[in-house]
Amino acid sequence: MSLVGPNDTCPCWSGKKFKHCCRGRINWDAIIRSGRNQAPYMSIRGRNILFAGAIGDALQLNKVGATVDLNNYKRAFTDRAVVKIYEAIMELWSPDTDIAELLERSKSDVAGLYVGDYSPAYLHRAVVRHSTYASKILIVDPFQHPYTTSNKYNPILNPGQHRGQTLRNVNLFFSLLPWIDEGLLEVVRTPADFSRKLAWQFMENAERIRGEPEIAAAADAGVNEISERHMEQFKQRSLLLSAPDQYLRKIMQDSGIVRDSAGQDEFLRYVQRLRDADPNFLEPLSPGKHSSQLEMMYTGGTVEAARLTAQMASAYLFTDLDVRWKLIQADRANHSAETSFWSPFAKSVQNTRLSFLNNVGLEHALRLRRENRLLGVRNVMRQAWKKEQTGDAYDEINTLAFTENFASAVAEAQSEWERIKSDLVRYTGVEAAGSLTAAGPLIASGNALWLAGATVALGAASAIYARWATASFWRRFPAGFFMKLDDAD
Repeated sequence: MSLVGPNDTCPCWSGKKFKHCCRGRINWDAIIRSGRNQAPYMSIRGRNILFAGAIGDALQLNKVGATVDLNNYKRAFTDRAVVKIYEAIMELWSPDTDIAELLERSKSDVAGLYVGDYSPAYLHRAVVRHSTYASKILIVDPFQHPYTTSNKYNPILNPGQHRGQTLRNVNLFFSLLPWIDEGLLEVVRTPADFSRKLAWQFMENAERIRGEPEIAAAADAGVNEISERHMEQFKQRSLLLSAPDQYLRKIMQDSGIVRDSAGQDEFLRYVQRLRDADPNFLEPLSPGKHSSQLEMMYTGGTVEAARLTAQMASAYLFTDLDVRWKLIQADRANHSAETSFWSPFAKSVQNTRLSFLNNVGLEHALRLRRENRLLGVRNVMRQAWKKEQTGDAYDEINTLAFTENFASAVAEAQSEWERIKSDLVRYTGVEAAGSLTAAGPLIASGNALWLAGATVALGAASAIYARWATASFWRRFPAGFFMKLDDAD
């Protein structure tokens, strides 16, 4: 008797039915019966979920009776915990992993691979903005793979210097878990993680390309762009929070800012409160021990490695950094069909200043899929971009045209919504229109069952008309999805 039926959820944790996933590829019946380690057979999503469990185990977050407040949580990032986290990476992503096969299994109709600023605020914004039309977002795993890291910087061999960066990476990974769980995002590895030769080649090619005057100028501008975004935070963490108390006391004394001991004590208590409240700041385990911490500003690795990964996953590349757009644009000869078709559009979506796109959240992305509106919204956005496209597809003028056309589509939907409410007054009375008006915010917040309660007392005619009117509205005006996503909400 088969242990896994065709309509069962696939044991690889892809979220798909077995018949649409591993059937014919992996003999899960034999694996389950034998009791073998299942990690080498898991999907990318499955490995992401197993990794979350491994992090919890390393930090003892799953320990019965453990109190997980912020200070206890940060103190859990010991050398041993760092080693266990990176050992889990070696187990889940062993050097013999067939990454091409995994990425091929992960394909979706429209998938985008992000190679931009991986600090949480910028990454989250890029993910939610592009989830309005992409079926899946891929990001490159920010955790270094121990296999391709030199011994000097290897987190398994020298974990102490990685404690702070591991904390920040774990916080980022945990923030993405709701997206991973819903199948909207996957944290992937590039082929360079499994080949030292390929990793070295990509780095050499990146240095060679950076030697070209135009790219070098763009790269310098990119460094400035990243620095401007994070310099204040970096200065506070590196120059204030990381400084020993005795050093801060000496600075206050020598500069004459605060000479009295009581004033210095009060300032140091304030600094300590900042240290305790910052989820991404990690104090040394003890004075003088592991005081030197590696800190990395990650942008998804080299564009060449990302390009190869995207091709394997049939995904397009997108970013929020000007220098990366220039690199993607300059590499058109090697563009996949997906990148050629979707990346210029993604650039316009990324660069538009429309406020309602900034307010898209996880709940909105989920609603698009659950109410089967993703395709309609995707089409209206593509039409807004293609309507007046001229010249180079990556040109900023196309972003301006997209912004204007898309805003017009949303405004048209809003106007039609007001007309429907007016029609209800004429056809079914003030009460029905009032119910529809009250239901407007519910529609925007994803309550698809509002109509049953809103019209139950208004008679069959009111209910039938209102159902017909609203169903017709969503078919004809998919941009109405964005009506309530403005700065006032």
